[in-house]
Amino acid sequence: MPETSGSGAPAARPHLTGTVVHGAGRGHGLGFPTANIAAGPDSPVPPAAVYSGWVVRHRTGAVHPATISVGSNPTFCDTAEVHVEAYCHDLAEDVYGEPVTVWFAERLRDTVKFPSPAALVRAVREDVRRSEAVLASDHGRRVRDDALAAHRSTITAP
Repeated sequence: MPETSGSGAPAARPHLTGTVVHGAGRGHGLGFPTANIAAGPDSPVPPAAVYSGWVVRHRTGAVHPATISVGSNPTFCDTAEVHVEAYCHDLAEDVYGEPVTVWFAERLRDTVKFPSPAALVRAVREDVRRSEAVLASDHGRRVRDDALAAHRSTITAP
């Protein structure tokens, strides 16, 4: 992926904008509370997978490192509907109803059905570890910087 456009501006990065909504609450019960994001009508949802990225809260401008799941929760087989769920590594407060933008840094793995919730938890722990490494890398920091620049441009635009 190129890092800059022909004009020298930051490259367009995959992202989606939406609102944090209530989900099934399963992530909290598994030890990984997620922000379930209802993508806006003009925000394309990426293919089902687990990603590393950043969540930008529009109201506060805070940027949170995240491990993001896009998929239908196949381990629980309760829906065919695709969900976007972000586990923010450093966020403990309630963000329901908040508009956010999710910036995708790297695809970590396919979405798969696990034989048990315990096996899923083990995989999520590894996903979070890998996500933290990606976000600490030069590439991960560039994605964060682009996310911040994009957010700032929306609040300073006339």
